[in-house]
Amino acid sequence: MENPTQMLEKFQRTLKREALAYLVIAFALSWAMWIAAIKLQWREAFLNYGTCGPAIAAMVLCYRHQTDSSAARIVRIAWFVGLLPVCWAVLSLHYLWRSANGLPLDLDPLLIGPALLPAWIISGAFSRDSGVRALLRQLVHAPNQWSLFALLSFPAFLLVPAAVVHLLGGHLVHPSSSATISARVARASTFFAYNLLFVAVLEEPGWRGFLLDRLQSRLSPLVSTLLVWLPWALWHWPLDYYRPVRFTLTVWILLRVVFMIPLAIILTWFYRRSGRSIQATALFHAGMNTFPFVLPYSQPAFGLIFVWAAYAVISDRMWRRVIDSAT
Repeated sequence: MENPTQMLEKFQRTLKREALAYLVIAFALSWAMWIAAIKLQWREAFLNYGTCGPAIAAMVLCYRHQTDSSAARIVRIAWFVGLLPVCWAVLSLHYLWRSANGLPLDLDPLLIGPALLPAWIISGAFSRDSGVRALLRQLVHAPNQWSLFALLSFPAFLLVPAAVVHLLGGHLVHPSSSATISARVARASTFFAYNLLFVAVLEEPGWRGFLLDRLQSRLSPLVSTLLVWLPWALWHWPLDYYRPVRFTLTVWILLRVVFMIPLAIILTWFYRRSGRSIQATALFHAGMNTFPFVLPYSQPAFGLIFVWAAYAVISDRMWRRVIDSAT
């Protein structure tokens, strides 16, 4: 029989193998697809194929070969079939508006391929495999107060300081648009849905649901967050290098280091406070990618991100290791 020291050493080896395997699979899938799409000059929409690397890596490593006979295969198929046209419409509308063509909606048949990815991942919450189902049930569950908080927090983070600055006669940044209010709301809603389905859903099951969750079982939440932040930042490199206005080193450090570290801390805070809900982190992730581009804001107010992150660290004592990652 193994003694406690041997069991701990075995656990540490397993943790290291899982973390390394996750990073290898996630980077290999994403970078291979992104670099191929960039070099072969594929349509921008096909870059979405690469974004699924983190979620697919997590699903592969969570697969337990333990089939639950009570889980009907037809349920997952029904979810997949129901989600596919929604994902297809969101992707088509997003790129239609990006091209400034406006309505009517043109469902591009070539976009069915990228639309398969979020539909399949979300429907994995009803997988017959116990490991995959346990992972993705954290994404697909009845919304709770933390889901609502995650959804509304970034709009409030932008609008409350903007209202104060406006009353004081200060300068606000307004996303440029000559469209009517209803059209702007429709575009913002579509942009949020795109960031939720084709960014957050494809990333959060991996970065928070798998990697952060595993690291917190051995390390403090703060150290675990930093160990997630570094590969998460580097993972974006092909896209950062490819962008029409390529990131300079200064811009890269500003976005991927200065701001991404506090955002990673806040995402960890949401994950822990919500009881390990990937849904909460996905909603916040989509919000932080959407609302600065559609809502007015005061640029200096972004400094409050560091205050929020500091509050999260201090209030949860993130420097201390806890056995249970949920609070």
